[in-house]
Amino acid sequence: MCGIAGIVTSPGETISDLRERLTAMADAMRHRGPDDEGIYITPDARAGLANRRLAIRDLSPAGHMPMGTTEGDLQITYNGETYNAGELRRELEQQGHIFRSNSDTEVILRGYAAWGEGVVERLRGMFALAVLDLRPGQGSNDKLFIARDRLGIKPLYYARTPEAFLFASELKGLLASGMVSREWSPAGLAGYLMLGAVPNPRTIYRDVRALEPGCTLTIPLGEPTGKVEPRWYWSLPTGPARDVTQAEAVEEVRGLLQEAVRIRLVSDVPLGAFLSGGLDSSAVVALMRKATDGPIRTCSMAFEEEEYSEAPYARAMSKSAGTEHYERVVTAGDVAAEMDNILRAMDQPTVDGVNSYFVSQTAREAGLTVALSGLGGDELFGGYEGTFGGVPQMLRALRVAKALPGGAALARTAIGLLPDRRRWARVSDALRGTPTPAGAYLARRGLFSQSEVKELLSNDVWEEARRAFDPVRHIAARSGNHVGAANFAEQGFEWVSRAELSTYTHYQLLRDTDVMSMVHSLEVRVPLLDHKLVEAVLSLPARVKTAGQGPKPLLVQAMEDNLPPLIRERRGKQGFTFPFDNWLRGPLRREVETLLHGATDRGWLSPKGVEETWSAYLAGKVHWSRPWALAVLGSSYL
Repeated sequence: MCGIAGIVTSPGETISDLRERLTAMADAMRHRGPDDEGIYITPDARAGLANRRLAIRDLSPAGHMPMGTTEGDLQITYNGETYNAGELRRELEQQGHIFRSNSDTEVILRGYAAWGEGVVERLRGMFALAVLDLRPGQGSNDKLFIARDRLGIKPLYYARTPEAFLFASELKGLLASGMVSREWSPAGLAGYLMLGAVPNPRTIYRDVRALEPGCTLTIPLGEPTGKVEPRWYWSLPTGPARDVTQAEAVEEVRGLLQEAVRIRLVSDVPLGAFLSGGLDSSAVVALMRKATDGPIRTCSMAFEEEEYSEAPYARAMSKSAGTEHYERVVTAGDVAAEMDNILRAMDQPTVDGVNSYFVSQTAREAGLTVALSGLGGDELFGGYEGTFGGVPQMLRALRVAKALPGGAALARTAIGLLPDRRRWARVSDALRGTPTPAGAYLARRGLFSQSEVKELLSNDVWEEARRAFDPVRHIAARSGNHVGAANFAEQGFEWVSRAELSTYTHYQLLRDTDVMSMVHSLEVRVPLLDHKLVEAVLSLPARVKTAGQGPKPLLVQAMEDNLPPLIRERRGKQGFTFPFDNWLRGPLRREVETLLHGATDRGWLSPKGVEETWSAYLAGKVHWSRPWALAVLGSSYL
């Protein structure tokens, strides 16, 4: 696992200047790779690559990056893990390629030499990578090729300035170059306030973009500042469901789950797992035990507030799997003490991530360098009843209201009279337009409503944001526009799953997990988001995913008797939920109020709107995530 960065410059940059910029970019991401560092610069100073390495496989100097071919005409910097590297290596060796290391980096490098940009379609794993292609006689100019994995597990950001094209694993890496402005993006800010995380491809900074999952980008070295468009090489399947029996589906999913976990156990450093006590993390730990007789370390969080603690379930699963279990009790005092480090690690604003920060810290203190996580199980198997059941219910309610003469206007008037009308503001907004799955999803899953964001932002910021970002269109484009309201009852489960995977999972769960684990130099692997498993489950009919009792019945059936009864028969979902509602009203109140004051200093947020949100929260009228979302914007690191 690594931090990667690179620059393609216009003429005039010297090798010394370029090295200084690349060194600063790499140093800003030192936490992502404390084991090694490297820089490669072309002799003519047209381009350079940088790498900070967290050594996981082939710990020898042979795994050093950037890595080049013997001729030096291909150079790669890479962040990730390729789980089918052995299979690809054997294929390349049969073609005559000779390897100098045991790293998956060299497999990708030589795979690029053999298959060009199509190499990414052969990779099974998580990755963000960049290849400088300087080969003569290729029929094209020298170029930089960058790519990101299918599900967006590893991040990759880029910026195009009048002088250069730059990329890095974190925004702080780009900012450290001295070539990228820190000016906020109105569309990124509005998207964050509406969705709880900055939606791809935007970031919180105006001049920086996130390369979307399943995309590549090719930059000619001769024209680094010209306009080029990303190419999609993979997207979530949207075709008709396969006709399979329940037994066939269970058997297929069981085999893919076992394989997804087994191939993620390859490591030359200590490996373990996050264990919340929920179904997803318990399934991963059970499958780890099925795949190995060796020691397994598991890590979980507990709280003094017992109603939030899942410690008994985590302990039961640990005992069942025979793991060496590490449990940490997290208090409000711990959060206050680490607040500055948490905000620095965020890289850009998010309402989540604090949980990932502490469990990653615990895993590192337990001696782990790699941890498996159950992330993705809820989104794939339907773990959020409030979403998988709530979105179809919301769509039906919106359709009924719109169908009645004056029904939408009457409903909006009624909402305006409610004491807790802020909780219903997103529904009120949804009643303005035509009911769609994306509109219902936003009404059910959004943070602030569009009308609330308008009141929170200054007029000029709101006007630019409104023109540049439409949240309903954004969700629909990523979830499958072809599912209309009429047949949503039949295809709604798959649509909601795609919506969760392509929005919330991409730029909140996975992004937060990456930055909060890497700040502790910890690699997190997510077997439930193996792309072969995702493709298979999304292509199954909803009837086989919902047949049975309790949450995620297909996952439970696929696990057979590998889970203890306490986990298998559990009802409801909690997961890594911190007692923030208690803490923000009490021990963290002073810290949050200080941050809220700082959030208005830039002049983009209305002091009145921020104060009203805080007052509404203290009065019990809105969820804690709203004032916390505004408080994060007061971070001095943005």
